[in-house]
This record gives sequence, C-alpha cells and structure tokens, in this order.
Amino acid sequence: MNEWGRVKKVIVGIANRARYVPDDIGVREVNYADRPVDQPIPTGEYSQSIIDEANEDLEDLANIYKQFGAEVVRPVEGDVEHYLYCPRDNILTVHNKVIASPMTLNCRKNESKFICQVTDDLTEEIYSIEDYNMNCIMNKNILATNNYKPMWDAANVLRAGKDLLYLVSSTGNLAGANQLEKLLGLEYKVHIIKDVYSFSHLDSTIALLKPGVALINPSRIKDKESLPPAMRKWDLLRCPEPIEMGYASPEPMMSMWTGMNCVSLDEQTIVVQSTQTNLIKFLETNRFTVIPVSMRHQRSLSGGPHCCTVELERDYNMEHYFDAGY
Repeated sequence: MNEWGRVKKVIVGIANRARYVPDDIGVREVNYADRPVDQPIPTGEYSQSIIDEANEDLEDLANIYKQFGAEVVRPVEGDVEHYLYCPRDNILTVHNKVIASPMTLNCRKNESKFICQVTDDLTEEIYSIEDYNMNCIMNKNILATNNYKPMWDAANVLRAGKDLLYLVSSTGNLAGANQLEKLLGLEYKVHIIKDVYSFSHLDSTIALLKPGVALINPSRIKDKESLPPAMRKWDLLRCPEPIEMGYASPEPMMSMWTGMNCVSLDEQTIVVQSTQTNLIKFLETNRFTVIPVSMRHQRSLSGGPHCCTVELERDYNMEHYFDAGY
C-alpha cells in the first residue's frame, strides 16, 4: 500500500455523536501538555450544528471518491468516548493487513471496531499512569509517552510500498515503531523520523504525493537532514503558509498547519481543504490536479481530508521507494 495509488475502496468518517476527549491523565499528557493540570479543557459533546455541518462536508468528500470510481464505506455509528470522524487515527492498511493501532489514549481504544473489521487487533492493552511521562507538562521537549509498552496512533505512519515513515511523537513511541516492524516482518522497513514535531500525527508535517515527491511543512522539516537517510533523494515541495480557516469550538483543536492535510486519489489528483487557496495554486503550479472540498470544522474536530479517510484498497506496487533513487 502507498499514499498515492489510485483509490479503489475507502472509509470516510462520520461526525455522529462526536464528543471532546474526556479529561483523564492520558488526555492531559498527550493533548494538553502545554497547559497546567488545573486549567480546564473542553469536554462534553460538540454542538449539533458542528456535527451536522461536519457530516454534510464528509458526505461531499464521500461523493468525490464515488465520482472518482471508488467504493465508499462508512463506520457504524457506535457508543464511543470521542468520535468516528478520523478513521485514519485508528486504522493502518498495509498490503493485505488492516491493523487497529494501540492508540495512545485509552478513551479511543474501542473506535476501531466501529470503523471496520480488523485483522490485527492491538488495542486491548489499557494504559496506566506509569505509561505516561508526567514531566511533559509545560515542557514540549519531553514526549508524553514512555517506552514501557508500544503506544502509537495509525496516523503517525505514512506508507510507500515496503517503506513506512513513522513519526516519534507524543502519539507514537519507539516501542510502537519496533512493534509495527515486527508485525509486518522483514520484507518491510519502518523509517523513524523524530525531533521534528512532538505533539501528534505525521500528516500535517509530510504528505507523500507520488514516488519521489513529498509535500513538507517547512516550519518542521527544515532541510533534508530532518528526514531518514533513505528518503533524502526525494524532491521536497515546501507547503506555503496555511490560510486561517476558523473554528467553532471553544478553542482550536489543531494548529493552522492542519491546512496542509490533503489526500491523494491517484498520483496526479489531490483533495485539499477549499480555504487553502495558496496550497491549491501551489500544487496546480506543480502540475497536480486539485479537487477542493469544504471542511468547515477541520480545526474544531482535528481532522482534514487525510485524517477523515483511510484507504482499504489502492493500486500499488510492492517495492521500496525510499532507497530506489527517485
């Protein structure tokens, strides 16, 4: 599997019954380490207007895939503590495996069973206080997760055939990278990227657009030395400054750089949030076809077109792309 082959079958999330993550030790360490523990965080249900408008946008996104000839499936609405809006957070597809990642937040561990049937369920382990690093509070240089056991979100991973790019951050520890590599076997190589973004997932930092070409967040990827050695032959397109898209939640749940969260339908066609006109023009200048989609609550619900989808089938070749001289 890769990030750019023509999509044949895809899961598109739903916003039904979306809630803010509950206030517990894991959420404090992973999502809110930038504030004192006695400072309140948003909790409870999202407003119905946010949910309704998000579902309208997700339906438009699903229709884009259908018009492109892909089969679209949706999660089954279920009683989850957070939401089913971002299936990419939970599910990783690699060749013939559909993996439910052992997510870093206990409150999100049952989401995968409502998203799709998985072949490898790694989510049963419940974390306790020693699995989190209390010293990360007010210190962004310390990651929230220790290495006592594997903890990683599927959205910490990008795929390029037999090569996988794995971000070490507060939502993915080194033990998780080792677990993934053992699960996939010797045929695959998990390339570690670290010290570029400590907070969360990889897809607002790098997008693999086609063989040998990646879109990068220049505020995090300063130069090719920030990347694993095997990937340094790739052409790096520096994402232009994102455009403010606003938010309807009490505070934004993601940085402005969620604006570069885009998803490829094939090697030439990319879906981009419609407010990001700078990025759209930039990609078109680089000879990509761009399909804009409205994601009105991207910063409120923490997910753009890439986060809200996960491919079950793409056209792909089983080869190593990072060291192939692209």
